[in-house]
Amino acid sequence: MPSREMLDATRQATGQAARPETSVVTAKILEILAAADVRRVIDIGCGRGDLAAALVRRGYAVTGVDPLSSAVEIARGRAPGAEFLHAGAEAIPARPGSFGATVFLNSLHHVPADLMSAGLGEAWRLLRPRGALVVVEPLARGSFFEAMRRVDDETEVRAQALEALDRFAESHACETVEDSQVDRISHFASVDSFLTYLCAADPARQAVIDADRDAVTGDFLRCAETSEGEDEPFQLTQPHMVRVLRKLSD
Repeated sequence: MPSREMLDATRQATGQAARPETSVVTAKILEILAAADVRRVIDIGCGRGDLAAALVRRGYAVTGVDPLSSAVEIARGRAPGAEFLHAGAEAIPARPGSFGATVFLNSLHHVPADLMSAGLGEAWRLLRPRGALVVVEPLARGSFFEAMRRVDDETEVRAQALEALDRFAESHACETVEDSQVDRISHFASVDSFLTYLCAADPARQAVIDADRDAVTGDFLRCAETSEGEDEPFQLTQPHMVRVLRKLSD
């Protein structure tokens, strides 16, 4: 199970800490869901439940899905009003048409490439007519991406996720409601807090960091903007693609 330090670093980098601008991605999803007038949402690849907790606090009926049992356990503690399922995106044990919105938040690129289409198909199956498929994906650019690139270069998997989404939209009866970009700004107290955040998302990254820590530290210091007199003086920016598809028919 991730340590308290890992969870604190995750909150810091994803907007659970005090900085309001770092929660821009969650705010965007809340805006989309409000416009779609839905109450029942499934969060596919929910991780530790950050989004689920935010939705439950606002009265949404939430189901979270994740293939990692350890993540599901943490999510249940963070969002006790939500339902959580231990499952992969490609095989979700839920009834067809039972959700007003299905959400992939920074998770589609973590689905194995040969299962991305199946995962999107499952999200579609679970949507009611006129429901919204919401996909938010980090792009392979920005100072955050460059700072982590030596540790885990996600250029290929991020491209595969966008390609899978494009193919899916072309082959299904849907309307593109939104196709935009938002920039998540993450603040860190030190390089150590940044590296802790990276390893909270994927503990396997620790071995890469240990093998060349000086170079990884140099990447962080080169990419981060700094502000004097701040508790978290290092700032990294990660652009995200936001796409919303409305389901017109099965």
